[in-house]
Amino acid sequence: MENYLQNHKAFFYLLLIFFAVFAGTGIFIVMNTTSKKPAEINKGLSQTVTESIIVPSVPATEGTLSLTTAKAQVLATDKEFVVDIVADSNGKSITGYDLALNYDPIAFDFVRATSSLTDFKVYSYNRGNYLSFLVTKVPQSEKSSVFAQTKIISIVFKPNKKGAYNFSLKSEINKDKTDLVTDKTEILNPVLNGLEVKVL
Repeated sequence: MENYLQNHKAFFYLLLIFFAVFAGTGIFIVMNTTSKKPAEINKGLSQTVTESIIVPSVPATEGTLSLTTAKAQVLATDKEFVVDIVADSNGKSITGYDLALNYDPIAFDFVRATSSLTDFKVYSYNRGNYLSFLVTKVPQSEKSSVFAQTKIISIVFKPNKKGAYNFSLKSEINKDKTDLVTDKTEILNPVLNGLEVKVL
């Protein structure tokens, strides 16, 4: 009987140790998984936020792109006004260009964009908080297109709010870029100038 009790007690202790090890391992795994998940989630969120707001700085190579307007002040919120882009390609012939235009979409409605040069076609894309444009030379055009302080595109906006606002070309926003493409398929990263507009 005494042997039976001792064996039973030994079995009980072994069972208790087994459950303690099992529970400890389970708690360790749960704690490890729980502590990693927020870090992984935070990492994913930070990558998403970074991708959506980072505007990389691309070193300028050749040429310039400048924003201009006939009116630095827009007198009424219901009147359309035009932002022109003037380009200099540093003596190189251009066959196309891309634009990434940053502006305040709450203060302004984008109306339309038209090429100032008849042998270029404009494709506009409203990205929500900025605009991107792909402009290509029509295939049937045979003349050289060297930009020398040339007005290349006119973009029409309608203001909604009074105040001072900035329009600016960015070298890159997300995957959209601002550049000039030559007839030798060379990509130029021009110097970019912005514009301040006051709505009264």
